[in-house]
Amino acid sequence: MGVQTEIRNYINANPATGKELGKYFSIIGRALKSTGEDLDLVLYPISGGHLSIGHKPGGKIPFQGLKSTGITTILTLLNENEGAKSIQSGAEKEGIKWIWFPFSASTPPQGEASQRVWELYARLKSELEESNCIYIHCSAGIHRTGMVTYGLLRFLGHDQATSRLILSKLRKVTFEQVGEDRLAWGDAFSTI
Repeated sequence: MGVQTEIRNYINANPATGKELGKYFSIIGRALKSTGEDLDLVLYPISGGHLSIGHKPGGKIPFQGLKSTGITTILTLLNENEGAKSIQSGAEKEGIKWIWFPFSASTPPQGEASQRVWELYARLKSELEESNCIYIHCSAGIHRTGMVTYGLLRFLGHDQATSRLILSKLRKVTFEQVGEDRLAWGDAFSTI
């Protein structure tokens, strides 16, 4: 049982303490997130490393918390006007490697432009094979994150069913909301 749950239970049993103890909830929450204990992240073992996905770090997902959970590399799919450079600053401050790949879910790379995606996937595969833990994100961690992660899983040699299963284990909301058209885009990077 977590500290916050214990306090909540105590307050429920002793309502008179609510006003005094309630003010500590946000303080405890921030402290737990900075240590990574309260982050809702899955670190999925794959290709010698680990993979994790979610929304934009810096708010609910503090950089210090990412580092303490074992994240060694952050892949940012945001454009510059979405705050990509602030992610770079936060990652570098914590000693986390930062990879920037500006990506648009509405107009993903096609044809010759998709060569950059193949190169990105080769780089991520190397990161994983070197036992790194990669955190992939966009803004909400759903559309772009789901597309790129699913495509990476296909690139790593997983079939459609296995890639879908892994994506659902990584983050259920991403799997449920990414959309079939975006998953179909990722199938183009299959190596099997």
